[in-house]
Amino acid sequence: MNREGAQAKTEQAEENWPERWTVDGLEPTPRGVVARLERPDGTTVTRPLADLPAGLEEGDVLAVQDGPDGVTLVRLPSVTAERRAEAQARLDALNTQGQAALPLNDDGEVTL
Repeated sequence: MNREGAQAKTEQAEENWPERWTVDGLEPTPRGVVARLERPDGTTVTRPLADLPAGLEEGDVLAVQDGPDGVTLVRLPSVTAERRAEAQARLDALNTQGQAALPLNDDGEVTL
C-alpha cells in the first residue's frame, strides 16, 4: 500500500472504526516480540508484533475492525499524540502540586 493509501485508511479508521485498543507493552518471548494490547474494558490481548502495523510503540492507539478476514488494526498517530499530550499535562499538573507541598530551600532541595 502506498503512502496516500495508508493515510486514507488511517483517516477512515479514525472516523469510522469506534473500537480503540492501546499498546500496553512490547515483550520479548522465545517465539519473538509480542504486543500486549489493552481493550476499552481493561482486558488485554497478546498478539505477535509481526502481525501488527509497522513501527508500533508502547502507548500507541489502534483502531480495530473485526471482519470476515479477521481483525484489522490501524495505527492512529494523531489520537496517540493527543492522548500523550493529555497525559503529560496531567503529570505536569501533579508534579507542580507536589512541588508546592514540599518544603524546599532556596536551591530547590527538599528540606527535612
